[in-house]
Amino acid sequence: MRFCWVVPGPLDRQVKTTCLLPLIFTRSLLSKKRFECDPLADKAVLEALRDRGETVLRNHELYSAVKELGRTLKESSCAQFVEFYEQEPPLEYRVENVRVGTTIFCSKQRLRRPCFLCMVVLFSTFTAALGNKVLSAMGRLSPYGDVRQRLFENSLLCEDCCSWFLQYGHPINQEDLAGTLSTFSSVVIYGLELLGVSATQYEKNGYQTLWKYVGYYLGMSNDLLCNSYEDEWELCTVIRRRQCKPDKDSKTLTESLLLEFANKPPFHLSYTTTSRLSRHFIGDDLADELGLERSNMLSRTMTVLSYCFS
Repeated sequence: MRFCWVVPGPLDRQVKTTCLLPLIFTRSLLSKKRFECDPLADKAVLEALRDRGETVLRNHELYSAVKELGRTLKESSCAQFVEFYEQEPPLEYRVENVRVGTTIFCSKQRLRRPCFLCMVVLFSTFTAALGNKVLSAMGRLSPYGDVRQRLFENSLLCEDCCSWFLQYGHPINQEDLAGTLSTFSSVVIYGLELLGVSATQYEKNGYQTLWKYVGYYLGMSNDLLCNSYEDEWELCTVIRRRQCKPDKDSKTLTESLLLEFANKPPFHLSYTTTSRLSRHFIGDDLADELGLERSNMLSRTMTVLSYCFS
């Protein structure tokens, strides 16, 4: 059995050392997860297509069709999908923990623009040579949305991605769901620490529980829904080691996101400022491979300080 621990540092300069924690999330497990999708949503989409035909996709009526079929066909896949979303969540998602997660930024005003931090850490996920292929194939940047989004994107991928290469795994797979979820959860906390903003263990676990709650309703398998911030960070690290191989798609996605948010609300930051801040968060090695702008130490320090105190 292998053991590891991650010493904090920029994303491209992490150190593996020996400790007493077993590495539960093995490469073989995650390789299998690339071929494990979201069966509950997949079966509901297929059932709706068989009953209503392809027009249900073109008219954006998929969710309504699934709900209607779920009400009328009691033993159907659509009924199981509807039941899942209408039942009470498991007891492990305690209200107080989820509530801590929703207030970790606002209550103490630790960071005025936490959404910007989410955007910046996305750049590190674009370096995933397997996971970024879905975004490229879809031609858009698409963080996970609500129930309708979950169904609709499944159907679009079934319809449009016929040229998909098998070595990437399935288009919507459990490893990529877990990697994306950690981007908005443990990686955000990590980014705060890079800025010198500390959080208590209770706050970290509360924030992670909030996103675990989101992952539950996004269709993630239970064995990838971690019980603590540390476990999720370990999973995130294993996924990064497996996939961190920036390619042409990585650069394209990064450039698209930078251009989309340059000088626009809610951040009102220039292309150059956003690019340099991103370099600070993800480290020089990855930043160079993504084509992010370089700057000297003084310029970088001024950029970070101006962001923190703006």
